[in-house]
Amino acid sequence: MTCALTGMGIFSDMDHSDRNGALVNGALIALGALAIMDNVVAHWLLGLHRAVPGPWAGPVEIGLVILGTGLLALGLWQERRMRKW
Repeated sequence: MTCALTGMGIFSDMDHSDRNGALVNGALIALGALAIMDNVVAHWLLGLHRAVPGPWAGPVEIGLVILGTGLLALGLWQERRMRKW
């Protein structure tokens, strides 16, 4: 698919390292947003399940939200730095 998009000129001004960086940044952003949304919505608001059973569930879920926030921030920071906004 990347070859088709490159052929259409969408990525024609990007080299391979820029595309790889965009892929990694997008993955960091997506994983961070997923970790935040899953913990906040499924674990806390809806109470569907817990990350781990027992008394450690709260601290583990808070840690996962912090980790997700870090991944999201890192991906956005790298993407912004790569694009030189």
